[in-house]
Amino acid sequence: MTTTRIAILSPTEQGPMPLPASAGQLVTQLETHQEIWGWWLQSWALPLGEGEIMPFLQELSRQAATQNRQVTWASAAQPVARRLVLQGQNAAEALRRALAALHLQGLMPGRVEAAQGALLILTLHGPENRLSLHNHQLQEALEGLAVDAALTPIWPAGHFRLLLADMDSTLIAIECIDEVADHLGLKRQVAAITERSMEGELDFRTSLQERVRLLAGTPVSVLDDVIAHRLQLNPGARELVHGLHQHGIEVGVVSGGFTHFTRHLQDLLGLDYAFGNTLEISDGQLTGNVLGEIIDAPAKAQILQVLARGLDTDPSHCIAMGDGANDLAMIHLAGAGIAYHAKPVVRSQADFQIRHGGLDAVLAILSLTPA
Repeated sequence: MTTTRIAILSPTEQGPMPLPASAGQLVTQLETHQEIWGWWLQSWALPLGEGEIMPFLQELSRQAATQNRQVTWASAAQPVARRLVLQGQNAAEALRRALAALHLQGLMPGRVEAAQGALLILTLHGPENRLSLHNHQLQEALEGLAVDAALTPIWPAGHFRLLLADMDSTLIAIECIDEVADHLGLKRQVAAITERSMEGELDFRTSLQERVRLLAGTPVSVLDDVIAHRLQLNPGARELVHGLHQHGIEVGVVSGGFTHFTRHLQDLLGLDYAFGNTLEISDGQLTGNVLGEIIDAPAKAQILQVLARGLDTDPSHCIAMGDGANDLAMIHLAGAGIAYHAKPVVRSQADFQIRHGGLDAVLAILSLTPA
């Protein structure tokens, strides 16, 4: 059966739009009739095709145009429900742009699930197209606004079992190896290599070995000093971990950085897992070598697979989050891959992205509320 969904967006000061007299036989109940983010949103669904109600649609559109209101409609034979999550400022303009961009793909607003401060969650209905395409179009539509947007499936409760996150510039605000190098007067040199590696311009394994060699002779106390005076959590880190744990989701950090820092982070945040590279130490100093297998992009993906298996699930029930090219393998593998304040190469390939908000914005993307 074909369903036609109709939506009217009116500026708040105008109030909701009175429907034409011809609506009486068609509109028995509005699904949404609510003031949100500077607009009045009215929406409803009719079990009819566009052709059957075109005179009504034309009259509705004509009246709306004379009142500075926006009317949209779209039909779908088997509409699929999605969630639109908007978080940030410039709320009224963001909602207008987002709905306009998604309407071009046949997606129409339905019920308002949440409208609290800087957070808005709407159910949308439309054809079952690629979510990644919709999300990239959303980002383009919202360019220049301090708003994070995600169009997601409606996951059932308990769907996700694990979140695995990168450490440097993801859970924490620094690149640890760059800060260690700063003590030696080598930060500019090391940071340049780090940047090119995270952009995907350099092989991670080779670049890590090159940077670690430059640290030969560094006292271990320098690593402790970085932890004590420079290591800062990114905003929302504690709230993210707490919120995930409330919903029974385990949390781990997997880093191309070093165990000296990942273990500290595990203790600080109460993480369930922590993985990193092990620096070789002799007589209290770094030798310039890494012990054991290096954790690079393939290793991160493998760790995700192993942890999922240990939870008696698979990667489709896991979330992976990072900012650099070294995170892409696990982001591709996971059921939900999130780019957090990431390099362009990561943003272009992740399922979802956070460019403005803190780490706790992940909870809204996953539609997780405090338990």
